[in-house]
Amino acid sequence: MTIHNHFSPVGGSEDSNTQFPSGRLLVGTLYSKENEFPECVRSIRSQTFSTFDHIVIKDLPNKEAHVSLFKTFMEKSDRYELLIKVDADMVLLSPNLFSDIIKKMNDHPDIQILSIAVQDFFSDQLIFGLNAYRNTVRWDFSKENLFVDIPLTEHKYIHFDGQELAPAAIHSGDPSPYHAFHYGVHRGLKVIQPEQTEIRESSRRSKWTGIELVWKHYLRSRDTRLGLACLGAELAYAGIFKISDLDIDNPKTENILNNFIKLKPIALRREFFMIRFLNFGFLPSSRRRKLICFLADHGWKNILISWMVHA
Repeated sequence: MTIHNHFSPVGGSEDSNTQFPSGRLLVGTLYSKENEFPECVRSIRSQTFSTFDHIVIKDLPNKEAHVSLFKTFMEKSDRYELLIKVDADMVLLSPNLFSDIIKKMNDHPDIQILSIAVQDFFSDQLIFGLNAYRNTVRWDFSKENLFVDIPLTEHKYIHFDGQELAPAAIHSGDPSPYHAFHYGVHRGLKVIQPEQTEIRESSRRSKWTGIELVWKHYLRSRDTRLGLACLGAELAYAGIFKISDLDIDNPKTENILNNFIKLKPIALRREFFMIRFLNFGFLPSSRRRKLICFLADHGWKNILISWMVHA
């Protein structure tokens, strides 16, 4: 199966019969049944800058989807000067965003990657998540299975915009229970980093802090989806999940989730607190992170939590 089988031009081109018309901007979206996708597409089609191609890569495993997008961009570097990656759970806030990104990249030719903050539903904070790449950016897909979108670009050529163009989008404004849970599992795995030859300490700290913000948001709002995100992270910390469990065609994540969402709200909330407690939730946050990461690095699995979820 070729990656072109997973492409669908969704707009931005005057010629809908041509896969890659003459536009110099490529917009890429990875789709795995996110609730926000229709609104995401509408916000892309509403951009005042209309000379672009939009490809949607649907229902592929996490790494394969990213490889498909970035490999296509590299192979088409003579055709596209810029890639803007808009995830399927993002809704752009300004119709001028693409124009503003292009202007900023033109005004600052030293910038290879522009990372713009988005308003994240889960943490109720701005997080960096919408990225624009020049066609000189490259990726090495041979080594990485978890941090699959990290390019081979020196940090000094990456610009983080948390004010001028931010927030660029709403991130995951209406997640399903599955996507909320998956969000937590994914970030939890980026904390413990199983099966990795090189540990990224900065990612450990940032993803841990992010999940702690989600937990605080849950305590304020009692939104079950936030609790499910925290639950997914706690189960990842406990060693329940592997990186391959992130793939959409792997049923383990959904099967474990189904054991919880059938509970009544009060019982489900009790499970959230119990599993966090069993994951050393009584410790200060920094000490808990260091302990969980130390145990994960030594192949530890929380037997009590594993027994609770029958994993």
